[in-house]
Amino acid sequence: MSSMNKAIIMGRLTADPEIRYTAKEKPVANFSLAVDRPTKKGEKSVDFIKCIAWDGLAKICGEWLKKGRLIAVEGRIQVRKFQDKAGQNRTATEIVAKDIQIIEWAKKINS
Repeated sequence: MSSMNKAIIMGRLTADPEIRYTAKEKPVANFSLAVDRPTKKGEKSVDFIKCIAWDGLAKICGEWLKKGRLIAVEGRIQVRKFQDKAGQNRTATEIVAKDIQIIEWAKKINS
């Protein structure tokens, strides 16, 4: 039996993407989305989901994505283990983006 790992989420950027380059000059963008999740009582709860984009998509993220912008991310869920600076074992769950769509551009603010 084969498996499937696909995620599609839509939410607002909690901050501008952080763009870095690996030792081999490969661009990588890290960002998180605030995604609404309805509760049983009709109230809203928010999940903050970390995302990562590589290569050309990372460059696009750096140019076009800004805090507060509503976007959709399609990709796969990745769980990775690492040690933090204090030597503690940690686990990170994130979406590795394959495609990003800007749903809503920044709204104009009247001054």
